[in-house]
Amino acid sequence: MTTRDTADTPSWATQAIRALPAYRRPPTFADFPDPATRPRLIHLNESPYPPSPRAIDAAIAAMRDLNRYPDIAGRALARTIGARLDAAPDRIVLGCGSDEIIHFATVVSLSAGDEAVVPAPSFPRYALSAKLAGARPVRAKLDARGACDADTILRAIGPRTRLVVCCTPNPPSGGMMDGAALRALVRGVPDDVLLLLDEAYCEFGRHAGGPDALAILRDRKGPWLSTRTFSKAYALAALRIGYAICGDDGVAEALRRARLQFDVPTPSQAAALAAFEDEAHLAQAVARVASERARLAAGLAALGLKVWPSAANFVSCTLAGPAAPAMDALARDGILVRDWRDPDYMNELRVGVGTGEDTDAVLASLARYARTSA
Repeated sequence: MTTRDTADTPSWATQAIRALPAYRRPPTFADFPDPATRPRLIHLNESPYPPSPRAIDAAIAAMRDLNRYPDIAGRALARTIGARLDAAPDRIVLGCGSDEIIHFATVVSLSAGDEAVVPAPSFPRYALSAKLAGARPVRAKLDARGACDADTILRAIGPRTRLVVCCTPNPPSGGMMDGAALRALVRGVPDDVLLLLDEAYCEFGRHAGGPDALAILRDRKGPWLSTRTFSKAYALAALRIGYAICGDDGVAEALRRARLQFDVPTPSQAAALAAFEDEAHLAQAVARVASERARLAAGLAALGLKVWPSAANFVSCTLAGPAAPAMDALARDGILVRDWRDPDYMNELRVGVGTGEDTDAVLASLARYARTSA
């Protein structure tokens, strides 16, 4: 499902906008108001489980003040996050999802003619925002396990590099960097280059035994920030709230200058605070996802597919042929999944971790597809 797809671009649009591909809107929950006909929505890496009841109650209570603008700094949430992560509240910057923060980090660090080193394939926002800034994204391929490769990223840095982006665990592969690789990256990025570590899936990564990235980042002399979200493990995707932990006051101030005012609504802040404080609910949700992730991966492997190691809330596999026909077949069975949207990986399919019933449906559909396409 897409919006109006056209090669025509208005004459008033900037050259950067005209150079971008036409916008394609993925189907979302809002497209299927009837539960009886709603497909299995496991294509956007959403949580299959509802958020903490405390978060729901907090959001509802905050609705009483909808006539008032929200706290721009999100001070209550920043203080709570900072206390747990041993970070100064003034270095916690909220955003309308972590992707907004990533966009503004790109804006404040890049100008026309600059370069940004970005993992490939990964979250498309990195390259898109770099192009909008007039900069050139330089692709750094993943390692064989689908994790960001420190050596490849460091080799891609040149005299025009002003931003280096890394994501761990990385979408769409699910691969996670170990502590040694992350330390090598942190030490190797020049001190005059901004290092952005996207940790959208960090709660799943830590559960899987991943390193404490903040502890490693704090050894860095140059500028850095880590971006995190409440959309994934905390199941608050509809409320659009994320945050950055900034390595110094300068990075935080630059983001505050660039960000939009009042961009994170009061109910979102209230729900995020309650969810962040409900550690028991988070631990249970992450453990359930990890258990179902293992079952999904095992089922895909039993079908004879190559399965990419994942420490996130999705699993990718490599098919014998292009992923697009398999996506269509699953969609006909009422299951929405995604390909990798990367020219170097045309046979890869990403499946979000859903409920046990979702896993059973995916495996049965892929088995049917394998039989009919053989």
